[in-house]
Amino acid sequence: MHVWHIDLRDMGTDAVNLLDAAELARAQRFVYAHDWRRYVAAHAWLRRVLGAYLGIAPQHLRFDADAHGKPRLAHRHANGDAALRFNMSHSKDIALIAVTSGPEVGVDIEALRDDLPGPDLAAGVLSAGELDELARCAPQDHPAVFVGCWTRKEACLKALGVGLGLEPRALDVGLQAQRMTLQLGSGEPAVDLAPLSCPPGYAAALAVVGGFAGVARQDAALVWEGMS
Repeated sequence: MHVWHIDLRDMGTDAVNLLDAAELARAQRFVYAHDWRRYVAAHAWLRRVLGAYLGIAPQHLRFDADAHGKPRLAHRHANGDAALRFNMSHSKDIALIAVTSGPEVGVDIEALRDDLPGPDLAAGVLSAGELDELARCAPQDHPAVFVGCWTRKEACLKALGVGLGLEPRALDVGLQAQRMTLQLGSGEPAVDLAPLSCPPGYAAALAVVGGFAGVARQDAALVWEGMS
């Protein structure tokens, strides 16, 4: 399993040419130039990274979605033994791409905000136990512990492919940034969760259905430079 770290300020000279018509149409709907740039950069890097695994030119990759709408590749892994699974998240100028050759995976990164969480948001996201835990935290710690908790929940929901079809407050992951296994119910697959290291001002997490088999962090810009 690889987790790729990407600086979205580095688009590369060919970024726009790598995207398909649907991606370009979505990019054009952004009002602000920085949002357009980050979207184009993230999706261009996603294509570069996945294309390197598959041995396919980035612009030739095709995507579809599973029954729950989770994006997936329309290609098989280059060695043919398993479908290549991936998930991407980006916030401000940083993106993370998680790639596996089997288990479903979810990743999330969020920039910290001093105004989080408001009472309504906390009540809609946190479980009863997490709300109690938040009340015992120092107020100045609320933004970091809340966003860290949110990234773990979001990564889990993305790995399961259910998005917001499952209420975040139904997941009890606690407010401590630690590796854990979440069992959602009898007969349901276990999900391993772990916080990811990231630059100051961000929180990030990784979730894998069925468990981790080792994680290698990659810097996309340096790895791509080495393959060019």
